[in-house]
Amino acid sequence: MTHEVPEGHPLRALFREATGWAFRQGTFPAPEARDARLQSYLSDEILARFLHVDRLYRIRDARGRPLADVAEMLLEGETPGISPDQRALGVQRHVGDYTLFILGLFPESLDRIRRDWRRKDSVMMQVGGLVVPFRDPGDYYLQAGRRAYEQAAELGREQGVPEAPLFAKLARHFPTYSQVMNLVRMYLDATPVFEESKRIIS
Repeated sequence: MTHEVPEGHPLRALFREATGWAFRQGTFPAPEARDARLQSYLSDEILARFLHVDRLYRIRDARGRPLADVAEMLLEGETPGISPDQRALGVQRHVGDYTLFILGLFPESLDRIRRDWRRKDSVMMQVGGLVVPFRDPGDYYLQAGRRAYEQAAELGREQGVPEAPLFAKLARHFPTYSQVMNLVRMYLDATPVFEESKRIIS
């Protein structure tokens, strides 16, 4: 079942408060990164969308199995019923959003990847055209997220997608937005109403 957080739901208001606070408190080395459209994207397109696990793990392989590893998403992701170009854009956008969400709100989940060598994300990192071993899943997620948004921006420009400039900005300033999401996590952790929702997804 696909879940949608209604527009008037209190959690949407909470996410907007949290991102607004994070944008006010955060450090933005590049002034262009302090973009109100990106603030809305983080709250409405990432936080509200990924509140439910079915959205977080929506990319599936050819057998219909939900994928939790970024490496598998990039290699095997399938989205039935749409064109290959649209599918590619959807996978790249999802990987960018997913890595930003995990790095910002649930970085402790990367510890499980470090301990589980069966996970593809624990043993692989793409550097240019090469796939090589790496030490820190966090470094991999930073690189994979930036690269995914770069690809989403390029594909989006080709397809005339309005969000393409936002994807480009997310790619250029990915570490900054990761830190903004860390601040969002701090704000949410101080909000009792978020505790139950956090148990659902972690």
